[in-house]
Amino acid sequence: MYLVSRLAIPAAETGASPQQASSLGPAANEGSAMIIQEQGDQLILIRQTDHAMLSGFFARALGNRVFSRPEPFESFCLAAAEHDNGWNEWELLPQIDPRTFTPYNFMSIPTEEHIALYQRGIERVVRVDHYAGLLVSMHCAGLYDRTRATMPGFSAKYVKSNESPLVTDFLQRLRLQQLRLKVDLRADPILKAYSDDHTLQANLQRLEALDRLSLYFCLAPLDGYTIDTVPVNGNGSEADWDLQPGENNLVTLKPYPFQKDPLDISILARRVPKRPYADEHEFQKILAQAPYFALNFTLSADGVRINSRSAVA
Repeated sequence: MYLVSRLAIPAAETGASPQQASSLGPAANEGSAMIIQEQGDQLILIRQTDHAMLSGFFARALGNRVFSRPEPFESFCLAAAEHDNGWNEWELLPQIDPRTFTPYNFMSIPTEEHIALYQRGIERVVRVDHYAGLLVSMHCAGLYDRTRATMPGFSAKYVKSNESPLVTDFLQRLRLQQLRLKVDLRADPILKAYSDDHTLQANLQRLEALDRLSLYFCLAPLDGYTIDTVPVNGNGSEADWDLQPGENNLVTLKPYPFQKDPLDISILARRVPKRPYADEHEFQKILAQAPYFALNFTLSADGVRINSRSAVA
């Protein structure tokens, strides 16, 4: 099971009333208000922020005799847990695509809205922790890198040609923000040791690896998968994580990077009918009535369920 602290988001920022506030698989759509799995005549919905919380859970578990723990640790964990917090407003009032009358997916959400969501989320993290905010800003910029268009989730391959100036302007603003944050961090006597470009890039690679690992469990069906170029230590060594599913939701990960083995995982989800919806109000009503249930998995170094032990004997 997992529990990760969330940034406090004032009700005034959400635009909702107090009452409202209270590719891995071809059928999986990530990048909208929800991660969507298609199962027969139903949709399985997972919140973006719950996916990010799972990334934060992995961040806190990361590190053993083989894989060094990311530093500064608390800032890294915050970045992992909050890298998608800008979706919070969408999760309060999820929308549907007016062309299909189905929930938005990462191929149909307008780029302008995608930018606004991430900009809002980045600013929230920056206000709390500059190092975490810098990592989240760098992660967001990577989503629009056309050389990385094979990454799961929203990416540059979905940007329309007439939206290119909008994206170029956004990336320029992110680069300027990142430069300012680096100047501030390198003036800090403690954080300057972790703010050189090599260390920042390694921590970004770790963040993206945990993001992809979380998506692996949120998307379905599970299959063999490789997460490449994950930093092992501070000396430039990297490893490819090999994921292989087994029976009873057991997944083997090699080389194994976590302190605890096996690692139990639980993800909150809801189930709604797979059909067109008249408008967002109908969809919001159906979704609000859908009970949460848990998707449970076990991650292990050797594919065997045993009592908790050190990740490396």
